[in-house]
Amino acid sequence: RAKSVAEEGSWRRVEARSGFLPSVQASASRLLGREWLYTDVTLGGNPVSVPQILPTTVYGLGANWVLFDGLANVERFKSAKALEKAGRQDLDWTRFQGSRNVVLLFYRALAAQTLREVAEANLKTLEDHLNDVNLFKKAGTGTKFDVLRVDVQASEARSELLNATDNMSISMLRLGELLGEDLSTRELQGKLPVLAPELVKDLKYDEERRADLHALRSRIEGLDSASSAANRFWVPRVSLGGQYQHYNNLNNEFSGDGFRDAYSVALNLNWNIFDGGVSYARDRQAVEQKVQAEKTLVVNRLKSKNDFEFWRRRYLYFASVYQARTGDVAKSTESVRLAKEGRRVGTRTNTDLLDAEAELFRARAGLVNSQIGAVESLINLEIATGQNIFQAQ
Repeated sequence: RAKSVAEEGSWRRVEARSGFLPSVQASASRLLGREWLYTDVTLGGNPVSVPQILPTTVYGLGANWVLFDGLANVERFKSAKALEKAGRQDLDWTRFQGSRNVVLLFYRALAAQTLREVAEANLKTLEDHLNDVNLFKKAGTGTKFDVLRVDVQASEARSELLNATDNMSISMLRLGELLGEDLSTRELQGKLPVLAPELVKDLKYDEERRADLHALRSRIEGLDSASSAANRFWVPRVSLGGQYQHYNNLNNEFSGDGFRDAYSVALNLNWNIFDGGVSYARDRQAVEQKVQAEKTLVVNRLKSKNDFEFWRRRYLYFASVYQARTGDVAKSTESVRLAKEGRRVGTRTNTDLLDAEAELFRARAGLVNSQIGAVESLINLEIATGQNIFQAQ
């Protein structure tokens, strides 16, 4: 759509250029029926009715060249150039924003896929535990309480897996929708990036990098010129016109000796004194469109600054959370190892191992969530600054 808008702007410039060029029209007419008009005159004291002779066939060629219209054609051309520039800048912004959204949706889908794998591993671990406690109960070393406790946790893990699968499917659908492809049967390859807080340490906001703000400024410039052109309606128009006719008023033939030639050249002056207020209304419409664009620019400038600060803080938060979750995963992994060793030698119970594994699952899920939170924050920060900060892997 943005590309089509940009192309429309280029053709609008071609249209505006026509205001400097003469227009040429060709015409042809054939009289199919007639009833002469008569003019009564007196010749030698006798009244005579003279018919008005009309050509039966006319071939015509006309031209008109506006020499002066208060420089409205100049303003229209300036407006078209500025709006074309705005369309190109908006196209650049749309491409940049679209590319970053593709990266974001890819990593969201990859994170959902990773969370599904974590949920599958957690469910498998709990089902193994459920089998073990059922065997312990049969052997008399376990209780029904142990079975019910593990069964509840397994049931909750199944719900978590179902939710993770749904989230992955939805993420794949959204990514495929943006890419225009069916990705429902594909598996994503790759790893979530590890992002450090230092990545945005020296990042500064610079609105000159925002192509959408440049597009709004160009649009305001174009609308200002359009308003100036519309305001020239009160200026007289001076044009040079000419007409040539090849006509037949002697017989009904389409060609032959019955044709004659006629031409005229004139300098025309047209002054629009009153047209019911149409020209004034168009002038005010152009003015209000410019005001709307100026207000939009003010709002977008403020929003871009606020977005920069918001997403910078969110990125730093998730980057710190990721570092903390990395330590939690290492500690939880060691806790699970110790719980298994303790259960093997009889110093730890199956409940202790279940608690340790539940903590490990939460730590792994938290690690993935903090990673995708950092990625999402960074990409939105890129959009807020209008620049690429990191390259997707």
